[in-house]
Amino acid sequence: MKKITRFITASILIFTASGITAQRNCATMENHTRLEETRENYKTDRLQYEQAMQQFLSSTSSAKTTTAVITIPVVVHVVYKTAVQNISDLQVLSQIAAVNEDFGRTNADTVNTPTVWNSVSANTNIQFCLAQRDPNGNPTTGIERRLTTLNSFGTDDKVKAYSTGGLDAWDPTRYMNIWVCNMTGGLLGYGEFPTNTVSNTYGVVIKYNAFGRVGTVAAPFNLGRTLTHEFSHCFNLYHIWGDDNGACWGNDQCADTPNQANSTNGCFTFPKVDACTTTTPGIMFMNYMDYSNDNCLNMFTQNQSTRMNAVLNVAPYNALLSSNGCVPVPLPANDAGVIAISEPNGSYCSSSVMPQITLKNFGSSTLTTAVINYRIDNNPVQTYTYTGSIGSLTSAPVMLPTLPIATGNHTFTAYASLPNALMDMNNVNDTTKVLFDVVTMGQPLPFSEGFETTAFAPAGWGLNNPDGTVTWKRTTSAKKSGVASAVINNYSGQFKGELDELISPVLDLTTVPGPMLTFEVAYRLYTNPASNPNHSDTLEVLISTDCGATYTSLYKQYGANLATTTPSWAANSFTPNAMQWRMEMLMLNDYAFSQNALIKFRNTSDNENNLYLDDINISGTTGIERANLENGFSIYPNPTTGNVVIDLKSRDNILVQVVVLNSLGQPIYRGSQSSANETLQVDLSAQTNGIYLIQLMKGDKTYYSKITVNK
Repeated sequence: MKKITRFITASILIFTASGITAQRNCATMENHTRLEETRENYKTDRLQYEQAMQQFLSSTSSAKTTTAVITIPVVVHVVYKTAVQNISDLQVLSQIAAVNEDFGRTNADTVNTPTVWNSVSANTNIQFCLAQRDPNGNPTTGIERRLTTLNSFGTDDKVKAYSTGGLDAWDPTRYMNIWVCNMTGGLLGYGEFPTNTVSNTYGVVIKYNAFGRVGTVAAPFNLGRTLTHEFSHCFNLYHIWGDDNGACWGNDQCADTPNQANSTNGCFTFPKVDACTTTTPGIMFMNYMDYSNDNCLNMFTQNQSTRMNAVLNVAPYNALLSSNGCVPVPLPANDAGVIAISEPNGSYCSSSVMPQITLKNFGSSTLTTAVINYRIDNNPVQTYTYTGSIGSLTSAPVMLPTLPIATGNHTFTAYASLPNALMDMNNVNDTTKVLFDVVTMGQPLPFSEGFETTAFAPAGWGLNNPDGTVTWKRTTSAKKSGVASAVINNYSGQFKGELDELISPVLDLTTVPGPMLTFEVAYRLYTNPASNPNHSDTLEVLISTDCGATYTSLYKQYGANLATTTPSWAANSFTPNAMQWRMEMLMLNDYAFSQNALIKFRNTSDNENNLYLDDINISGTTGIERANLENGFSIYPNPTTGNVVIDLKSRDNILVQVVVLNSLGQPIYRGSQSSANETLQVDLSAQTNGIYLIQLMKGDKTYYSKITVNK
């Protein structure tokens, strides 16, 4: 066996009379070199696998010449930042059709294969299907999507993990994984060679506008040949020129491909000779393992086919042959159900509500019509006929006509029937119900919630779970006080961008002067922000003073600012101890007029880590100054025109930390002082008139005081 050099093809431009055209740029060899340098045992595993393959090829096994068609399940992970990168299902389907034609030699342009090479051209008998069941045995379309914060991806495999902005692979011994995304540096894609150990990175990455034959694809890479090329690397094919940078001694391990100096780019007229093959018929620039434009590629050789089929007969990749990923999960033709109720949910102080549900098509046929049945308590059932188009195993939100609501506790029930005007063939998944209540005036303050009762959401609280999957829940695995807290599983249960809200009962903020919200939060990142600062779940606190019609944001934290641990990240599921919590304080003075306020805790997932809440309290701050005097310090003058003196009145030399927060709960000053120095001066002259909260932390105790700025 001749040596395969590790020549890395750079991204270059070819200048022509008509302009500038980007050349095909495959980064498989670059990825191969990176893995040799960074992945433990990669070199050894790669060598041992090649030896096992050669042993199989030298045997007399009939598997080498089988004509049986092999079908391999495929999952397409679409990772996008912009709408144009979020390619359509139709574009995905066009790509699967294209690669099947190329591997089966049913592509229409086989007529362009030079006659001299028809005798060595090959149908590989390898085909691909979009997976119809996922690794857990559930029905799937074989396509999953993620909105990412990253502009593009390179050859570092970050697109292959959720923790680094991409999507995790499905079991690579059962599925071929394809990641479609925006790529840096003019790259079109890259694959990964097989080794003795199947890695979760095994598969291909393709640029979104070089994937498929419709939609966003851009010439000259618009016929799906980029995937054909990169899949072939996964089946152990090398570039046809042997990556020897023109030396003529490189070897692609296939005897029926002519010796070739280097890659060809663009499209050429047959025959074409070069420095390594100087006589006709010349080089095989129309082979899928060259770099020619898509419209010039049209063939594999018999040796290439044999080598690819060998991969599927040598462990561990022979496990793909027994995968059931292409076997559909039996679905009834017509099956629809209500999987979530966004409205009503929680507490209301209005006389009507516009229900919103999520309708899912559990059937195999496209859902074009369904009857939504809904009612409050035991009142007469109302009906609404949905019309539209919901594909198999997908869902859509549905707004229902407004319903009157009366004071008291209620149950809202919704269920689907008559999918496509036919009998629903599975009634088990039809129905969802929620509890809600209607009040004439909000609960008086003080208000507290520590999630100690087993019921969740607690009485009067609402949950907004638009996707109908993972949302806030009660847990006894972590708490700041008591025995429980609220948690949302961003670590393994959420997809990027999914939004879930925990909504308080209706509250009367007029019942105490100077209302203040405090809550305990615990959070830790999964991804090291030093390596990638773009990953974080987000916690936002919002308030409504019109019974939920509109909301104003009070607080929004993410990344290291949200983290309550040091360091701020760890690559494992987060369960906080008692010391890994932080109290947050939000002044509600600007909303003290409201008799029907709602507080909303919103989680926006980035699939990073678990987020916890506990000890939510709303109370007044009047009289706090006298308590502070009794605890050994005072703040003056109050009101102030700007300069504030904090008299610590102590000589015990304990460090005192001071934070000043505005009415939105945002820190505008942080400082510290040894209590032995007695006084600390804070300049608030740059702040607008209003009420501010001063927090003093001394030892293991925390004290508060209001200060009014009146210039």
